[in-house]
Amino acid sequence: MESKLGGYAALLNYHYLNLCVKAEPVALISISVRDNEGEQRNLEDVAFAMLADDYTYEIIPKDMRLLFAICKGLLKDHPELKQEVITPEDDKRLFRDEENEQHILCTVPKVDDNRHDLLMDAVKALYDQCKVEVDKTNVAYAAKLATKIAGFPPEEIEEAKNKLEEGQQKYAKIFDGYLSAKQKEIEDAYQHYLNEQAAKRNKADETLAARGEHAGRQMRVGDIDE
Repeated sequence: MESKLGGYAALLNYHYLNLCVKAEPVALISISVRDNEGEQRNLEDVAFAMLADDYTYEIIPKDMRLLFAICKGLLKDHPELKQEVITPEDDKRLFRDEENEQHILCTVPKVDDNRHDLLMDAVKALYDQCKVEVDKTNVAYAAKLATKIAGFPPEEIEEAKNKLEEGQQKYAKIFDGYLSAKQKEIEDAYQHYLNEQAAKRNKADETLAARGEHAGRQMRVGDIDE
């Protein structure tokens, strides 16, 4: 039972890592690229991948003829990523290579109002789907246990049931922990976005106020000259 529950936990965590709030390396595992011979290849077979920063993947094709195919593969699994083809000399964050070939930058979008709601809904939906399978597993193994311990002494039956319940509760905490951690990650990113927007508005207001004050001074100087 614990082996199955552990598998569900790993799958839920994998799905959460693929709901990119930051650039998570594991999100690139599923990317496949069709090469020049029409064969499906893993991204790692046709390109080098690294992080330019916390929000940006840098993909370096091993064969520049596969540049478009790699972009297409990335778009298929992660359409939310903003793609940009760039040479290393254009960006100081990038890995420098001797040939100065083109690289692909994939940037995770900011968590604005719309993306916040979409991510939160997706996180809860994935949790609910996982919970359905977990509940089925718990019921099935409780039934198996009841069959196996039928006729055992009462204290042994109680001990077995307690052990089963301990395992179920342990994984319930793991599932809930993944859910709350991902929700917090999204909320923190959303708050960061809101703070950025507030700072931009404040700066714009200060600029307008400064322009108004400057215009007022010019008018006063003009009055004195007259």
